[in-house]
Amino acid sequence: MLIIEHTVETTASAKTIWKIWKDVESWKSWDHEIAWSEKDGPFETNATGRLKPKSGPVTRFVLTEVVPFEKFIDVANLPLTRLVFSHFLKTHKGKTNVTHRIEMFGGLSFFFAFVIGRSMKKNLPTSMLNLIAKAETF
Repeated sequence: MLIIEHTVETTASAKTIWKIWKDVESWKSWDHEIAWSEKDGPFETNATGRLKPKSGPVTRFVLTEVVPFEKFIDVANLPLTRLVFSHFLKTHKGKTNVTHRIEMFGGLSFFFAFVIGRSMKKNLPTSMLNLIAKAETF
């Protein structure tokens, strides 16, 4: 199992961050590890989509939980490994805390943690800073 989590604070509102998160087709504009991404239908619980990491195969995902302006969780599967991507918003004293959490579970999670986990851990802070920069100029 692998857990990676990073939180940043921004002056951008939760509403602004949410708009950026909902625009799945534009995820690559702030997460430069994504070649492209798309969703099937509205951004809501049980919706599905696909994304292509720059250094990996096309991966299907499902939005397992969507609470507007608070959080969304998407899940993807690799061979014998489940990837859970959780995204949280918390507003406090005029600032918004944005948290992204990546979890890997399953029989081959140790393998994928070694193969892609190190890169995810390295790139997550940069992706989040790109997200915040986009939100603060939105």
